[in-house]
Amino acid sequence: MRLIEIGLIVVAAWALFGRKRLPDSVRNIRKSAQIMKSEMQAAADDVELPEAKVIPGSIVDGGAKRADNAQN
Repeated sequence: MRLIEIGLIVVAAWALFGRKRLPDSVRNIRKSAQIMKSEMQAAADDVELPEAKVIPGSIVDGGAKRADNAQN
């Protein structure tokens, strides 16, 4: 958006909501965004990733065939 469009939106919002309600509305939107961000972070922290299986003494190559076994 261009600067003039943003200015028109701000003026229209100010005309609709008045000088007192507009700052309160912006404050509430910021607070809601902070709460949503913290909840999303908490949800991401709660996700448990599966642990890798470790077999002592073995080498895992990701399922790729070895060159000497592929020729036989």
